[in-house]
Amino acid sequence: MNLAVAEFESLRRRTLRRQRLRALAGLLIFSAVLLVSFQRSQFFSSDIGGDPLGRVADFLTRMIPDLKAEALVADSRTKGSLAWWFYDLPVWLKLGWQTVEMAIVATVLGAAGGLVASFLCARNLMPFPAVRFAVRRTLEAIRTLPDLILALILVAAFGVGPLAGVITLAISTVGGLGKLFAEINEEVDPRQLEAMEAAGVGPLSRIRYGVVPQVLPNYASYVLIRLEGNLAGAAALGIVGAGGIGLELQRAITYTEFDTYLAILLLIVCMIFVIDLTSEAIRHRLIGLAAAR
Repeated sequence: MNLAVAEFESLRRRTLRRQRLRALAGLLIFSAVLLVSFQRSQFFSSDIGGDPLGRVADFLTRMIPDLKAEALVADSRTKGSLAWWFYDLPVWLKLGWQTVEMAIVATVLGAAGGLVASFLCARNLMPFPAVRFAVRRTLEAIRTLPDLILALILVAAFGVGPLAGVITLAISTVGGLGKLFAEINEEVDPRQLEAMEAAGVGPLSRIRYGVVPQVLPNYASYVLIRLEGNLAGAAALGIVGAGGIGLELQRAITYTEFDTYLAILLLIVCMIFVIDLTSEAIRHRLIGLAAAR
């Protein structure tokens, strides 16, 4: 008995030693790669000139509007008032709403495409390795495309306007959510799928009744997070002519209207706050519904 315990302890110590050595080797390799990356990227050795923080502070100072306390609530013709600062608010709100619409449409289309792709590249749902390989490589190729470059191409193809931005964000969303959805699909409890397969249930019904109920809250969480990202992305794509409030950002940058730039940025931040609060409420409701089942 004592001999068996001693052999077990010896085996356990050897296993732990091997695991620690592998972890240490992995940590050393990662540290070496990180150090080389710092060196190659000139993170510490770049010549950034004198007083970079001062230049940042100078830029931020230019963005602050010249508001006056006594004129804060006056009309837009009074210099120093909030209405004077947000002088084109109706146009910005209209373009801001267009940006929200772009983000919603792109997220819905991208999520639908990512959902289909995830079923085609999940190891536990797609039995054909060639299909999984092709879909995964396609999603990787999509994720390597910078949104701004893709938007420039689509603006050239479809012209200036929100359509190019929507297509750009939808394609980018397919690449991102397709991978995330596939990883979620591969983590579902296999016992339900095996039981349904043994009962002769078809593949689509197995996905509908065996996969979707398990993964729906996670799907929703990723889609809503992506919606927030697409909202910021839609605002940025407007700079290259892809519609939305980014057009006004571009104009403010071109004419060095830094206070206008800050006003538009604040509007975008407010929109993201609203989207985040709405997303959080929806996520909590879905998680609550899932827990109640």
